Amino acid sequence: MRTVLVAGCFALGCSSPNKPPSTAPEPTLTTAAPPVDRPGGLVPPQPTLRLPRNFLPTAYDLKLDIDPSKAKFQGVAAITGKVSEKSSVIWLHGFHLETNGAVAKGAAGEIPLEVTPKGEDLLELRAQQPLDAGVWTIQIAYTAELDPVNTTGAFKQTVTGKTYVFTQLEALFARRVFPSFDEPNIKVPFTLALRVPKALVAVANTPMTKETADGNMKVVEFAPTKPLPTYLVAFGIGPFEVIDAGKSKRGTPVRIVTLAGRGADAAYAVQTTARILDATEDYFGIPYPYEKLDMLTIPLTVGFSAMENAGLITTTEADMLMDPKQPSQARKLDWFGTAAHEIAHQWFGNYVTPEFWDDIWLNEGFATWLGSKITAKLEPAWRGDQQLVSLVHAALDADSIVSARKIRQPIESVGDIHTAFDGITYLKGASVLRMIESYVGEDVFQRGIREYMAGRAWGNATSADFVASINKASVGKPVDAAFASFLDRGGAPEIAMTTSCRGGKVELQLSQRRYLPPGAPEPAASTPWIIPVCVAYDKAGKRAEQCTMFDKQSAVVALDTKTCPRWVMPNVDGRGYYRNVYTTQQVIALRDEAWSKLSWVERRALHFDMSNAATTGKLPLALALSFTPKMLAGSDGLAVSAALELPNGFAQIVPDDLRGKYEVWLRQQFAAAANAIGFTPKDTDTLDVETMRLDLVRTVAWTAREPALVAEAVKLADRWRELPEAIRGTVLQIAVETRPEVFEKTLREIAAEPDRQRRKEMFLALGGVRDPARFKTALALVLDAKIDVREATRLVFMAKTEATRETAKQFVRDNLAAILARMPTAQTTNPIAGLSYVFTASCRADQRDAIADYVTKTFGSMQGGDRVVKQAIEGMDQCIARRKLLDPEIKAWLGGLRVPKK
Repeated sequence: MRTVLVAGCFALGCSSPNKPPSTAPEPTLTTAAPPVDRPGGLVPPQPTLRLPRNFLPTAYDLKLDIDPSKAKFQGVAAITGKVSEKSSVIWLHGFHLETNGAVAKGAAGEIPLEVTPKGEDLLELRAQQPLDAGVWTIQIAYTAELDPVNTTGAFKQTVTGKTYVFTQLEALFARRVFPSFDEPNIKVPFTLALRVPKALVAVANTPMTKETADGNMKVVEFAPTKPLPTYLVAFGIGPFEVIDAGKSKRGTPVRIVTLAGRGADAAYAVQTTARILDATEDYFGIPYPYEKLDMLTIPLTVGFSAMENAGLITTTEADMLMDPKQPSQARKLDWFGTAAHEIAHQWFGNYVTPEFWDDIWLNEGFATWLGSKITAKLEPAWRGDQQLVSLVHAALDADSIVSARKIRQPIESVGDIHTAFDGITYLKGASVLRMIESYVGEDVFQRGIREYMAGRAWGNATSADFVASINKASVGKPVDAAFASFLDRGGAPEIAMTTSCRGGKVELQLSQRRYLPPGAPEPAASTPWIIPVCVAYDKAGKRAEQCTMFDKQSAVVALDTKTCPRWVMPNVDGRGYYRNVYTTQQVIALRDEAWSKLSWVERRALHFDMSNAATTGKLPLALALSFTPKMLAGSDGLAVSAALELPNGFAQIVPDDLRGKYEVWLRQQFAAAANAIGFTPKDTDTLDVETMRLDLVRTVAWTAREPALVAEAVKLADRWRELPEAIRGTVLQIAVETRPEVFEKTLREIAAEPDRQRRKEMFLALGGVRDPARFKTALALVLDAKIDVREATRLVFMAKTEATRETAKQFVRDNLAAILARMPTAQTTNPIAGLSYVFTASCRADQRDAIADYVTKTFGSMQGGDRVVKQAIEGMDQCIARRKLLDPEIKAWLGGLRVPKK
């Protein structure tokens, strides 16, 4: 699943450093053991996190009667399974299901069951007489909801007057659609039949086997699935347009299933999906596990953007559909990365599934890593290696919060499951995989993955299983302890390196500690990380490389050279998951002597390090900014974007009296290149040019207010809807800010705009205004009944200035009850608790305690809210500390800047 990470972004148990980590206890191999049956096994007590094991399903047969125009649907679930010992009570999951009768069918005949909802999502099935040990089929008739707001369970959405039904069952939402044993380690076949209106199309995990007319309805039957956990079951119903997208090399049929009238907009998905499937199949060396692959479009989602359902991947309209005449490279990359991520899941997550949610990183970290790898292989022009460096540093930023999760976080509550889908699971998980792969070698790592998959086909596995497979493949290079040190603890290491050249010996002295930014609370002392470290260094004028496993607080590594290196690059290709500490002399050597010998990937990784060091007071700001001309040279779009990140990061903390000089500095550094590109695309544009138009031109026009670019944008905005998608949003935003009449016109037209992507651009433009009065007017859209709150809520997070941040806070305070009444509540990531970030974004020391108290009391008790609130408060504390630390440096930097006379 691809998640939408909440603002403020984005664990393997080990008993000893030399033993693969293990989850326990039996039989579920997880951090939360199932309830124990009472003596005699007749009446298991009401469970909490896990269901009792006295009944385990072996197959489901689901018959669902669904009309998208209705508020509810009817179903009959027949669950065949084994009763381990004579039992009077069976427990299943079921959320807001109205049961209409239940019976257990076995060799002894039929026994009626009394179904009683317990708690929020449990069903107690009490038999009139005990069920003997053996095979039974539990049949339950029920009614369930088609949710019109939440995008979980079975939900419906209406687009241009046509209503569709979709599903999203990960993590705990299958129980909203059918009674079930809703845990990932129960993998069994599902047989599905859907009774739907005759004019509609129905799709599911497997191919249709039969369609039978039934008056104005029809019954669509699907082939039994391969063994699946409940969260991977999926279906869709609606007036879909179904497009043949060819077949894979091994003959798997691929289809794009999209919204009525939108087939042409899915052209790029049609062109690329089978190609991605082939490359992923080649990597695993195992045929695609399912009979077909459909890619299904969902108009709008909350909390996720795509889902890896077996054979029926869902993605949002924003990911899949794009203007076929003028698709931007950025939108193509978004689609490609999303499809590669979800297709990778068909093996890693679907074919082999984690035992429980504490190992969900095996799904999401792996799919993030392999999806990026496949994208880089198939589309090298997009320079996936540089994209991966960005991924690593996004993970390091998420990990700088001391209260951040571990990759493999113990699951102690339902809230822990929901908060597991975050930047740590996805980005840090992927970064650690990339680091270990680099250390053992790509071929060795791939061999370990193939062994892991082959040995657990159609089953479940744990982190310990995965690590053992990689360890087995990497003969002579054990990595179990290294894996454990990153998976089972939070935070990231920070490594300092110094060179010693004495008596003909050249040594690299290493030391490590936990990275802590200013304002972070001091965590408890911990043991050293076990880190694969690879360095590049000067060897008599040539580049050399050397790797070591750094497993102590400090260590000395002999370098293979007789001459003292003039420079050392501490992280080859940016593959290590660690931050670096530099002296000023080391930085100057890398900038002035090593630069030509570093790859662009390493230059970008180094620049990330410089930016972080400057904003945390570890290096002078002027030194970090001296890399800007280096990053601009060569017109590498990704490098230019990286060069903008440091100065753009100051936008929130530059004092108002220096704002004008800040804008002047940006224009001095970047305006010439930005004006040369301009807003208007050309047929000859490369990916680099488009990237710079998205980032460089936008920064110079919007943040620095370059007059020529502002004038160009205002002129183009008269026909903004006709512009290429790559520039539409920025052009409209500048015009809305500059011309009050465009703001008013956009405000009037947004509710009637039929195109979802253009509506998004209108929201971004309205939410970006700097004037607090106009921003307050825009915020009223959040409460407008004509506006979909799932689209409008983004406005409260978009404040660009101190004044508009205050406006956003006051709006949420004043209207919290009304906002909560409209917002989705049942998502994998909690969007309501995420409102904490509206308040903690203030970065003001004088408001810190009041804000912390308010968000804790208001959002902290919500499901998963405690962790969200803690991280939001800690992020605010770090921002306040950073602001205080940088204030004199920013004043020194901008105070002496000469402003040209107009």
